[in-house]
Amino acid sequence: MSEITIHGPSRLRFTYRSITPEVYSIVPRLRLDMDIHHTVQPPSQPAYPINLSFINSEFRVISKEGTPIYSGILLPNQPFYNLSPASSTSVYLYIDLDHYRLAQIEKIREGKDVSCQVELRFIAEILQQPPIKQGGSTVLNLRIPKSDWIESILPQLRYKDVVLLEVPKIDRPEFGDIVGKINDAWKQHSMGEYDKVLTECRKAMEGLTTLMKEKGFVKEIEEKGEKKIVPDWEKALAHKEMGNIIEVFVQKLFGFLAPGAHYGKSINREDAELAIMCTHAIINFIARKI
Repeated sequence: MSEITIHGPSRLRFTYRSITPEVYSIVPRLRLDMDIHHTVQPPSQPAYPINLSFINSEFRVISKEGTPIYSGILLPNQPFYNLSPASSTSVYLYIDLDHYRLAQIEKIREGKDVSCQVELRFIAEILQQPPIKQGGSTVLNLRIPKSDWIESILPQLRYKDVVLLEVPKIDRPEFGDIVGKINDAWKQHSMGEYDKVLTECRKAMEGLTTLMKEKGFVKEIEEKGEKKIVPDWEKALAHKEMGNIIEVFVQKLFGFLAPGAHYGKSINREDAELAIMCTHAIINFIARKI
């Protein structure tokens, strides 16, 4: 709770009530509920109504060293609030988050309660004649219990622990069609079409095999009594041991991408992520080595 004097006998008291996830939102969003009381001290003194509007309010998370760390802007649910003398009103303030910010909050809290701070900045217009405008601010220190945070808030924000991974861009003109197949695989991944991710990855790997043959990195082998031309990874990489490793890696990856490798079970997100990460990694490696 925080109380400040506005004008004459008028005082504004800010009382925190709760913080909850906003369910009907595409982005993770928290809703801060509080009450504002317009008190008059002493009660016998005349006072005027107040129009209150919030500006640039901030939400901060407190580190274990006690440092407030900026986390986002608080947005009110309406542009202004009218408070008659000796009246109260409820206020909702929203903060939009993303998975990166949530991950940082998780690092800061270190498995404990979430200590946070709300700085409310506002303009108060005292409706006397003539009206008076006055800027003000107040700070509320809050603590969200660990149990509420991990059992209620995080699941409703659809948060999961994620790692941000920088995927290098493959910038070789002759790899254009292959990169296009990788991009198609990412699109299918974003739409949840995980079986199609493996299909596009297989097309990308087939494109890589064709490119190696076109560049002359080939050798002849005999398989089941038949001779066939396959990529010569030792020749492409100019390194015998690395060539043998890549040859095995590519063979195993082709096996994983084959539809028959997943017979009897549906292809899930983990399958798709393994396929696309391995495909991108091997193609990026070859593109930078040859």
